[in-house]
Amino acid sequence: MRDRPQKPISPQINVEKNVAENGMRTLQVSRTTARFIADGHPWVRPDRFTRGLEILQTGEPVTLVDEGGKRLASALADPADEICARVYHRRPDMPFIPAQALTRAWDRRAALHDDPNTNCYRIVHGESDYLPGLRIERYASVYVVLVLADCATPYADEICRSLQRRQPDAVIIKRDHREDLRRADVSTQRYGGGTLDPEHIIMGRELGIDYPLRPYSGLATGIYVDQRATRAWLMPQVANKRVLNLFAYTGAFSIALLRAGAAYATDVDLSAPALARATEAAQLNGVADRHTIIHSDCRKFLTNDSANYDLIICDPPTAAQGGDGWILRRDYEEILTLACQRLAPSGQLIACCNTLGGKPYPLRERCLAAAAQAQIKVSLNSTPPIGPDIPQQSGFPESAPYRIVSISRI
Repeated sequence: MRDRPQKPISPQINVEKNVAENGMRTLQVSRTTARFIADGHPWVRPDRFTRGLEILQTGEPVTLVDEGGKRLASALADPADEICARVYHRRPDMPFIPAQALTRAWDRRAALHDDPNTNCYRIVHGESDYLPGLRIERYASVYVVLVLADCATPYADEICRSLQRRQPDAVIIKRDHREDLRRADVSTQRYGGGTLDPEHIIMGRELGIDYPLRPYSGLATGIYVDQRATRAWLMPQVANKRVLNLFAYTGAFSIALLRAGAAYATDVDLSAPALARATEAAQLNGVADRHTIIHSDCRKFLTNDSANYDLIICDPPTAAQGGDGWILRRDYEEILTLACQRLAPSGQLIACCNTLGGKPYPLRERCLAAAAQAQIKVSLNSTPPIGPDIPQQSGFPESAPYRIVSISRI
């Protein structure tokens, strides 16, 4: 647990009476925060009007109240975090029952549980499933619990016990608080104990395509399930098309599109192990003859490449080491400009951005500016939906795992 900030208890707080009728303590928030909560945003960031935070425990259920004492919602406290409370229910004074919330989330995904073509998807999507600071993903017979905020830590054991009743082969707990989850140096444990082999392979399936996955190797399991809907949206569009997959990771986009009839796909990434896994998947799915891997910095590749592509996918991390280094906010427009130069007539560029914290990255504007720099004319296309296993909340843009823009050369 991180150290709590040392703040004096406000003289405006009567500690003995700072308790709701059902025993829950209250946390007073500012008028501005109260408006955000009313509009659907579940996060509380402390400011000079926050009252009662100093006496709360990490993970404690609290009732949020405004400056006039009106009860707003129920939340989990996280006093040491920059997000000091996260709403888990819009009704105030509601007890927090994680097993009940998990059952509701599980039932919400009944269609996916019964789908023989997909056994990799998200079971719990944090605040959108009334379980703040938690994500739970299924990879075939393994369930992975991602603890992304300290307020969820006290409930991890109960959640894992509830998951075990659904009889997976293993329940894995991973803990990490960074925005960018494409890293391996993260705490990974098997619930109930036992050793983990990070190279152990299980066969997962998405949209009828098989992927060799390593769910015990940090957070990079081999597939990002939040992009399943994008792959499903693209598959009917790619017959005989030439595909370039930048920041390709393990090539899930390429393998799916090759299976859907793409002429060929080229994966570019700086991670040799990730590309080796892309080759594994291509061989497993019988598309290796149309699949190429390029171990390279994407900027250098695009600068030196002269081929044209009918579909370019660009889904970079927020930041990365290697090559010349990568910072999305600094470098993305250059990549988009170089990619636009490689678009064939009527070619399509899919640009993704998973940087959602802080000031939003202006992805749409950067795509249009990149096209202008590349001296090509483009049109904005419709964009793919986000999958039903990643429910969205009105007023909470951070509930989207990424933003996506599609442009076509005209």
